[in-house]
Amino acid sequence: MSFSLINAGERRHLTLQKGMNDRWPKSIESGADRIYVCKTHEEVANAANEALNNNYRITVRSGGHCYEGFVSNKLSEAKLAIIDLGEMKGFNYNPGYLTNDESTMIQSIYDLDNFVNNKANYNFAIFTGNQNWDSYVSLYKTIGKTLPGGSCYSVGVGGHFSGGGYGLLSRLHGCVVDHVTGIDILVPDGANKVLIGKHVRSNSLSATDRDLFTACLGAGGGNFGIIIRYYFDQLPDAPQEAYWTTLSWNWSDFNTKESFSKFLEAYYNWFYINDKDSNSDLIYLNNGGLFSLLKLNHEKIGGKIVLAIQYTNGVTGRVGTHDEDLAFDDFISTMINASGIAPTHYEGYVYPNITPIKRGLHGKIWEKKNIIKDNWLTITMLINGSGPTLRGKYKSSYQRSQFTKVASEGLYDCLRSNGTIGRDLPTGVSECVFQIDSYGGNINSRGIGNTSVAQRNSLLKTQYQIYWRDETDPSGSLDTACEEWIKSAYDLIHADTGGRPTPGILDNYGNEIYQGCYINYPDIDMLESATGLPDSNWLKLYYYDNNLIDKLKNLKIEVDPNNIFHHQMSIPI
Repeated sequence: MSFSLINAGERRHLTLQKGMNDRWPKSIESGADRIYVCKTHEEVANAANEALNNNYRITVRSGGHCYEGFVSNKLSEAKLAIIDLGEMKGFNYNPGYLTNDESTMIQSIYDLDNFVNNKANYNFAIFTGNQNWDSYVSLYKTIGKTLPGGSCYSVGVGGHFSGGGYGLLSRLHGCVVDHVTGIDILVPDGANKVLIGKHVRSNSLSATDRDLFTACLGAGGGNFGIIIRYYFDQLPDAPQEAYWTTLSWNWSDFNTKESFSKFLEAYYNWFYINDKDSNSDLIYLNNGGLFSLLKLNHEKIGGKIVLAIQYTNGVTGRVGTHDEDLAFDDFISTMINASGIAPTHYEGYVYPNITPIKRGLHGKIWEKKNIIKDNWLTITMLINGSGPTLRGKYKSSYQRSQFTKVASEGLYDCLRSNGTIGRDLPTGVSECVFQIDSYGGNINSRGIGNTSVAQRNSLLKTQYQIYWRDETDPSGSLDTACEEWIKSAYDLIHADTGGRPTPGILDNYGNEIYQGCYINYPDIDMLESATGLPDSNWLKLYYYDNNLIDKLKNLKIEVDPNNIFHHQMSIPI
């Protein structure tokens, strides 16, 4: 069966021009002329090569969650085609999965010599059209395994994995890319404007293929080719049980900047003190299974401070005995004591990347009985969601050391309704949340390995988010106001590090404060300096390590010399 082609004028065209971020494209004319919906790797190859042969720039979409317009927007070219992989789904479990029989199946699109010479045996394979939830359910039902990926169910694994991939089990098991051992990818055939298939792994015969494998594990999508499938030798066991609970405070509970700063400092300190035990063999010390989401919601739109916690003991995969609960209990006690006030129990759904959705009774003092204990898959379903399609703008930071005075006071001023920036939140904003996730643990202890995730020393990771609904003013004034507001907030919070989480800047104790930004939370504002001029240092923000940056640049020239795969923040050529 061939791919589905949606051209301009077809009834699905306007809808399928868009992904999950309603900001893009700004108009029908600035979006894709064609969308190719593919269900097999042969269809992907045929669609991409047809589009290239007809002089379309091609972009690739898996789940459609790109935070900028890299997939949806034309640049300077006249014609744009999206290769949509969302229907190319599938999971396989079979020891020695990659067999000789597969060679005949894929010979129409693969460089067969390369493929055969790089073959190896794998136990698991996942197509890149899968959404997170597809993969979690299949792995759990089939073999009791899992991946430490994100909890938003509709995120496509193609883009999620290629940027590194992390989620609520990452302190326990590292990033998703720490487990990938092989990749199928379509890349340009030398200088020719045609794509061929390759299979690459860490011990591929060609040095270029080895570097390509590494680049696909953390450098982000849209740089080198179209990833078809990820392979794994081994995967972690899914936890048996988990706890889930949410504590909340009103902003008025922190009536001074000092009290709020003390709360943030306690949050960082707990992970700084306990992170060394994230993978301890001692049941009462092991805390890798503890993952927290500190959601600082803007007060002006009714937002609270919500601390959501998932915990599963990393030694046993279970919860429920006194010894297994010690790290969990200690973390909760630490945060309550730091707040100086009893939190309330938030009964709303607390999706990881959006403002909590109110549900049921709300506002009673939090008690231990408010902890939900259930099997891990049920807990995962409880928090599994992506929310409605909105317009959104995002920023990020990897945080290595304690909150600076500038950062903690900046957060306070941005999110309080009477703060210097908070009071100016644009009318029409539906959600605004700065979410500070726990990080570190086995993400850091594994080191960079064969991946391109170089930020391996941070303990917190923040995602700055603002959402608004359809812009009814054709001038786009609300779009502009929201984009400018979050930029001003970000500049204020990072005022002591150049208006961004610049790597290499030290605190008063000689510790590096930040390790830059997450490539899966791209932000085109980072292409410019604080003065508005082009900033070539943006690569340092996202890739951190100068040697890695040089390797990625050299690989781009070698693998994609015609720059077939490019967007505003792709590896430059």
